[in-house]
Amino acid sequence: QVRPPKAPIATPRQASRCHFVPSCAHFPLDFFDSLSNFPIMMRRGIRRTLPGRDRWHALQEYAVGEANAEEFRLLRARDAAVSHTVGAQAEVKPIDWKAWESRISNKETLACLKDFHAQQTALLDAVLKEDHLTAVKDQKEGWELYDTAKTSCSKSVEKSQTILRNGARALWISFQNPPVSLVSQNEWLDTDQYWQAFVEKHHYYHNHIASAVEDPESKEYDAKQKADLQKKWEAFDGRGTTRQNNKLLYQRPSFEYYDVYRGPLIEHMIFYLTKTGGDARTFPETMPVQWFAEIYDTRFKVYNVLQRRKRQAQEAALSRDCHMDFHPHDLEHDGEAYYSKLIAKESALTEVTMGRLMGNYILFSDAYIPVQTGQAFYRALQADGGKGTFYSLGSDVYCLFYKPAGEALAMPDPTECFHSLADYASLTGRRFEVGYAAAMEGFAEVLESRKEGLGGSWFTAPGESSKDAFMRRLKKSDPAYEIYKAYAEEYTEKWAGAKALSMEQAMAEMPEIERKYQLECQEYGSVLFGLSDEFSAAGKMEQEQLAKLADQGTLQAQLDSGAYVAIEGSTKISKAADLTKAVEEFEATKDKSVDAILATKLPALEKKK
Repeated sequence: QVRPPKAPIATPRQASRCHFVPSCAHFPLDFFDSLSNFPIMMRRGIRRTLPGRDRWHALQEYAVGEANAEEFRLLRARDAAVSHTVGAQAEVKPIDWKAWESRISNKETLACLKDFHAQQTALLDAVLKEDHLTAVKDQKEGWELYDTAKTSCSKSVEKSQTILRNGARALWISFQNPPVSLVSQNEWLDTDQYWQAFVEKHHYYHNHIASAVEDPESKEYDAKQKADLQKKWEAFDGRGTTRQNNKLLYQRPSFEYYDVYRGPLIEHMIFYLTKTGGDARTFPETMPVQWFAEIYDTRFKVYNVLQRRKRQAQEAALSRDCHMDFHPHDLEHDGEAYYSKLIAKESALTEVTMGRLMGNYILFSDAYIPVQTGQAFYRALQADGGKGTFYSLGSDVYCLFYKPAGEALAMPDPTECFHSLADYASLTGRRFEVGYAAAMEGFAEVLESRKEGLGGSWFTAPGESSKDAFMRRLKKSDPAYEIYKAYAEEYTEKWAGAKALSMEQAMAEMPEIERKYQLECQEYGSVLFGLSDEFSAAGKMEQEQLAKLADQGTLQAQLDSGAYVAIEGSTKISKAADLTKAVEEFEATKDKSVDAILATKLPALEKKK
């Protein structure tokens, strides 16, 4: 039998140096004792060249808890016992190979062991005799590899430190994040990338408090949400659409959004055309976010005025129900029809205004001051002290044009024009409705904001006249394009034959021009309420309402309180009888004036034929 050696091999480093013979039936036990002690003796000699084994004892600081501390204490005790056993071994005598040759019958195995022992001993002796420090100092080449490795290690350390810092930040943020039930969607989406990825992963919104009863990532939940979405879509849109190419309504393409919501389409389109002066065909898929902010700002300015008016009217009448100005009583059902009529009315008003300006060739006269009254004559002279020149376009044009001396007149700003119009209306005893004035002022401000992107110009390009700018912007598919084109040509012909007048000649012509201007103003009302369908219906309703108030005897009270303001020419009508008589006369002569105007032929259009 083979008994275990007297000095057990205890450490992994010692175990790696031991060599076992597969067959040991022919060897005495003392031989194995000497072989087992020899590695220990050799290892003790080179122990000082290896790293200290006591360094791992410092790991005891990381032993947390009583159980771990006890295990580490027992490990230290075993290490101390092994070290004591190894240190107590006496010096081992050299191997007497002659004695072993007589005792071992297997000579070949003995010769192999002897040769291996001699080889290993010579190798260890050569290692101990070498001066490694000198060899390292004498090494002059090959240090580039060392420097490269050192640099690479430094970069790795830096990356490790970056990873450590990011990890610390992530742990701190994750620790500081409150529970999902206490955080709004905006807060945890903006601060936590995990939840951002979570939201992007899921197709439909899910109340995660109900995660215990349904899985938001399951196919069944997706099918349920899709079926519910189709059901809501059928009830909302009613177009029989079953193909869902998108998710929620706010994620749909803008053309589908505008197809459902016509109100925002009109609002955004009006803002886009006013802001850029472009074409509806180039309306963008999505406007810049700053433009949406401007839309909301303008809208709330108008609402602020309308709400104050509504509050005053509702509190004064003590009524339970009161709707705002320029809003139908039932906005949900009557809103589209109401605003369609309002837009058509504004469009008709613009066309009539343009027609009146074209009648005396005032349209496009941006370099001149039109003069049709004595007051306008006096204001024109104040522009430069009377140093300019008056021009006449012929006896059929009821207007003179004053060109101030010096530099050409600058293009006025839209807000300046609106304020001048509002001031004139106030001075003549009339005024805009408060909501209408706020909307028009917002429109003028948006129109003037073009100057930021057009180099200070809001209508014309540098060196371009207002006529050229207008014709450039006007679509050729517009029904009135041929009318404006004919007017532009006739306007050029008229100004080619313009006659300069002296101050005396201009003053002599002013009485006749002002008389014809007053007649034109009277006929303008007939045209406005006789030709335009948008104004004729409203005019008839107002006429019937005035007649009803006159029959009831309350019309005079309405005039005295200022609820109704009646103006004829430049004077204010203060008596109910005079107002009723003026309305009847207007209604009697309206049709005759309309027939006379319709019989008039435009020379420029006749030339086109």
